[in-house]
Amino acid sequence: MLRTRSALAAVAFYFGVFVQQSVASPLTSAEVTKIINRVSVIEPAKGDRPAVVRDIIKDDRGLQTAARSRSELLFQDNTLTRIGAETFFSFKTGTRDMTLERGSMLLQVPKGLGGAKIHTAAVTAAITGTTIMMEYSPGRYLKVLVLEGSLRLSRNGSFSDSLVLHPGKMVIMRPDAKKIPDPIDVDLAQIVRTSTLVNFPGTNILPSMPLIQAAINDQAKELAKGTLVATNLVMGHGTNVVLASKDQLSKTIASLASLAASHNGAPVTATVSNTSTAANNVLDSSPAVSVSSSSQLVSLLSNATPASGGTINVSPGAISPGGNVAATVTASTGVKAGANVSLGGNHP
Repeated sequence: MLRTRSALAAVAFYFGVFVQQSVASPLTSAEVTKIINRVSVIEPAKGDRPAVVRDIIKDDRGLQTAARSRSELLFQDNTLTRIGAETFFSFKTGTRDMTLERGSMLLQVPKGLGGAKIHTAAVTAAITGTTIMMEYSPGRYLKVLVLEGSLRLSRNGSFSDSLVLHPGKMVIMRPDAKKIPDPIDVDLAQIVRTSTLVNFPGTNILPSMPLIQAAINDQAKELAKGTLVATNLVMGHGTNVVLASKDQLSKTIASLASLAASHNGAPVTATVSNTSTAANNVLDSSPAVSVSSSSQLVSLLSNATPASGGTINVSPGAISPGGNVAATVTASTGVKAGANVSLGGNHP
């Protein structure tokens, strides 16, 4: 995981503000262009059947994948959708509205087409010419990540609770959350190298890859300047956060201590024993290194789901007068560490 030294520096390398969607032609149909393992076309009136390449998805039809399965669809305007394992995807013909009922997806909308909206039961993501990834597990968690471009994420029924995400920013939240949490940053280069949605066998590279690479380059510049600093918290599949090694944990604690000291000198202590390398998938990729400021770290950890493999307890104090925030996060087996990170009232 990486952290930011200041909020302004963290966003300086991004591509600018969200641009409202322009008028665009509606989506009329999508053609299945790639099938990996078991993929089904779902028709409410007829049930399901195995999908084949060149199947047309429109009207009431949806596309569903089984475990260890993926598929790709291409709309009539070259909007590209890739869906991961155990996913159900559909769209409303005659609109630019899509629905991710469950699972994961990558969506790439060419520039100048006016964008699209992706609906889940919890939030709506409105995008322009953008490449984004989403993962939704009903009743458990939601992840939204921007690879290039921007999107506006809003809670259903509460458009006033919304935020704009730029390249490298990811939100992870519970579907029933009352507020969209602060985003964290993720290592775009690692995700692009390892994501099975970005790297689809037998297909061309994403048309937006030059723009994604530009975002990766900008992030690398911030790393070189020290605006973003590598840590070892790894966001896993679902809401797991994993520590990779004892050495990396020590580096993480040192980074957090430095961050706290830059605010009001509060100490950070930790004890570590028997850590082992452990990491999982984020949005169909292998270990994805996250980047985060202190406040973003709290947001990430507070949305993590505890499991049985040891815990890391991070208890930031004094976010508001008399306030405490406690967070528990899944770690590799045998890890137990505690830290007090005082964030002060004006943390980044």
